[in-house]
Amino acid sequence: MPAMTTSRSTSVAVALTALALASSIAPSGAGSAPTVSPARDAHSAPLQARQAEPADRYAYAWPVKPFRVQHPVRGFFGDPRISNQGESRQFHFGIDISAPNGTPVYATMSGTAHIHALHSTTIAIVGSNDMEFSYWHVIPVVRSGQHVTAYRTVIGHIEEPYGHVHFSEKHGGRYLNPLRPGALGPFSDETRPSVRSAVVDQSGELVVEAYDETPLAVPRPWHDLPVMPALVRGRIRDAKGRTIQGWTTLADFRLTIPSASVFDNVWADGVMQNHVRAPGHYRLVLARDLRPGRYIVEVTVSDTRGNAGRARFRLDVSDR
Repeated sequence: MPAMTTSRSTSVAVALTALALASSIAPSGAGSAPTVSPARDAHSAPLQARQAEPADRYAYAWPVKPFRVQHPVRGFFGDPRISNQGESRQFHFGIDISAPNGTPVYATMSGTAHIHALHSTTIAIVGSNDMEFSYWHVIPVVRSGQHVTAYRTVIGHIEEPYGHVHFSEKHGGRYLNPLRPGALGPFSDETRPSVRSAVVDQSGELVVEAYDETPLAVPRPWHDLPVMPALVRGRIRDAKGRTIQGWTTLADFRLTIPSASVFDNVWADGVMQNHVRAPGHYRLVLARDLRPGRYIVEVTVSDTRGNAGRARFRLDVSDR
């Protein structure tokens, strides 16, 4: 990926309105400052959970066999992606489907194959209506311009040592979450995301840490690593319950992702992606320059299937 330069804005986290666009673009078929006391009554309260859509209500199946059986996903849409000593910072624009090195990867749509000009192990399949699926970390066995048939054409094999295929969907130039209802299937998720903490860090930002679990166990050495909830929202009240900041969307990856240029508006200092045997830290900005005082912070998190969690924290913020 090319390096991207971003700057930290002084605004609160960017709220996305992507879900409102669903009907028009979805395809068919680190540590806290010493001046901040720890949360004293943080607790989690579960919200209602919804089951996955019926198995026949998905638009396309998995790119590895068996096609109509759910596979482990070790990287979710919107997860932070940081490389080149932090110079490249962007949102994960697909999902990472775990499979052994050498596994055949199939086209999930009939169309024309294209080998990426700069990444020779990236294959894109372009179909009608501005639809495109791409498959990264795959050694091609097709050539650019070749017609491929969904679930019949092997387009390549998973490249060693990656142990997964990065799978992405794009429509009209916009990346979409393959795990949204009605897209990739069958897919079921009964795990519940959670909120680990809400603290004011040394920079003065009110930072929330949120996590989710993978629906299926992921093979070693990537097992037991977290993924990112699809939706994180929060609000701030004072000790008397008066609203200081109303419900704010910190991140919404249910349908699409924002531009990499707003990476530092969403993610806080200390954010880190997963590495082998090194869990990521999903730190999001809820507010900046919070005045000294006592606050109640409420945070809700959910995934693409409506499994949700809620947490409340009491914070005492003193002069820095």
